[in-house]
Amino acid sequence: MSKHYFSAENYNLGTIQQRLVFWFKEREYEVNHTEAEGIYLIQAKKTGTLRTLTGTNLAFKIKLYWSDDPNAVHEFIFESSTGKWISNLTGAGVTAMFTGGFTILTGLAGAGWALVVEHEITEYMENTLKFKKTKTLNETNEKSSATPSSVNLAITSSPAPAASTTSSPREKALQKVQQDLAKLEAALKNDILTEAEFNAKKAALELKLDEYVIEFTVEEQSIKLEQAFVQGILDESEYGTKVMALRETVKERILKEREGKKKADQIAKLKIALDNGILSKAEYETKVAVLQ
Repeated sequence: MSKHYFSAENYNLGTIQQRLVFWFKEREYEVNHTEAEGIYLIQAKKTGTLRTLTGTNLAFKIKLYWSDDPNAVHEFIFESSTGKWISNLTGAGVTAMFTGGFTILTGLAGAGWALVVEHEITEYMENTLKFKKTKTLNETNEKSSATPSSVNLAITSSPAPAASTTSSPREKALQKVQQDLAKLEAALKNDILTEAEFNAKKAALELKLDEYVIEFTVEEQSIKLEQAFVQGILDESEYGTKVMALRETVKERILKEREGKKKADQIAKLKIALDNGILSKAEYETKVAVLQ
């Protein structure tokens, strides 16, 4: 998530907090808020479809506080995160619950939902409340830059991998297997594993290749779905359906591809046997028909 810096004359943070609370309520969120140590806090969670997808206890959280930059007059910071819903916001230690180390995301739907909410609120503050955004600080790289309202946050937060420079899911999976194998070889060399234990773990590792391919493919596809959701290409229902089915869809496709490759290899071997006179044409065609 990000820190957005806004300039707002003739406003106090309490008023801004109240406007954002109304924004959530108008969209049928469950929301509560408080103030602690000069920081204005809001938490909101979605009802309906996305509540099921993101988890009933996942909340979108906001911190509002004044910038400490002496050269930035009337500048406040809008900081967002996601985390567990806090039942008692007025309880002790509430500020700590909204600070670093608490941010979590529950699955793919949680990530996409949070990006959409952040984008919509910052647009609301710019276009409706007429606050001027001065910069955005992305917490993943701690680099700030001027950010016009037209910038798509999903694209800047989760860029799609470039086909020319990024390894394919299968290449990443092979690299992962090789890394795991290197660890096993080091353990064998250091007498942590016996030869028999090493061979057993190596055999099990080879079976994990498809599992790794599935994981990396899901990761790649999830970024594309998230971008489509934030851009409005997919609505809430479509996004949710695709997110829930993503793993099974990817798994089915990869297993079909593996089965297809296996059959192609077998047919190639049969063709060699036919060419070398080991099989008659009738035997070859019968065996190929069985495979297909």
